[in-house]
Amino acid sequence: MAWKLRVALALSCVLAVGALVALGRWNPKQDGPAPTSRVEAQRTNQDCRQCHATVWDEWQASHHAQSWTSPQVQAAFRHFGHDRQCESCHAPEPVTARGAEALVALRAEDRASGVNCLSCHALPGTDQVAAARTVPDAPCQPVAVPLLSESRQCGACHTAIFEDWSQSRYRTDGKSCQTCHMPAIADRPGGHSHACLGGHDDDLVRSGVRMSCEQHGDELVVSVVNHATGHNFPGERHNRVLLLQLIERNAAGEIVLGRQEIIKNITPFRGESSADQIQVDQVYEARFPVVEPPVTAEVQLLYKRFPWHADREALVVHQANITLEKP
Repeated sequence: MAWKLRVALALSCVLAVGALVALGRWNPKQDGPAPTSRVEAQRTNQDCRQCHATVWDEWQASHHAQSWTSPQVQAAFRHFGHDRQCESCHAPEPVTARGAEALVALRAEDRASGVNCLSCHALPGTDQVAAARTVPDAPCQPVAVPLLSESRQCGACHTAIFEDWSQSRYRTDGKSCQTCHMPAIADRPGGHSHACLGGHDDDLVRSGVRMSCEQHGDELVVSVVNHATGHNFPGERHNRVLLLQLIERNAAGEIVLGRQEIIKNITPFRGESSADQIQVDQVYEARFPVVEPPVTAEVQLLYKRFPWHADREALVVHQANITLEKP
């Protein structure tokens, strides 16, 4: 009889577990220890939307949200050989989880959400999130973390741009990455934009540099000055391409001279430098010959976000048309 009782008890346990699974009450984790906090159990940033809908919508429309799924990004991954150090910043574990010198880690789950809310705000091992101010009674228990509003937070991934900013007057002037890329919102007390506009925003790109053209004898001198970018221009070192294009025409409208001068070209991954970028307050100068008889010249400053883009797909940052005099 004892063995019949043991069989009956075992069968009862099996049926109970089956019922829990069917009801969705029991879902054992198969890959590692259970999460230690509500924030870690969340895994994605979907919960953030419940209380921060406006900010969440800004993020969703940003390039941070597309940092993994963008076809151009995936093409860049293939181009650079799926370098893990590169990919890690496009779907990172919480930045606050890394040590001062440690590299950002690529998260295992939900990479499609790119650089999401938790990438910057999660505080692993706690039930709190990093925020601009502490709000004890809020559901996510935000706690003030000064690093969140410092350029060092952005520098975890934007290492080259952070280095360039660190050597510029913007650091000593007290202007951080967030000053330009996450400006304060008037109707959001204490809050900032999460659109994180950068190299993909046409107006912001155009606002960073000025271009001027002057004829000096038999040369057309084109000057480009980085007067309002808080770091070198363009900011990205290995993907961005910046060039000047000149087309001179005669009185009949025929092209008599076509020239291009590369300011910044694509550079080898892991071997990039800032030598071919325009540094803060620096003036880049290009000289083109003036062809006789007198002609008109069209000058364009072209910016490519990815090197494989055709010239016709480039952003025309600035354009000038000038009437040339006979040398």
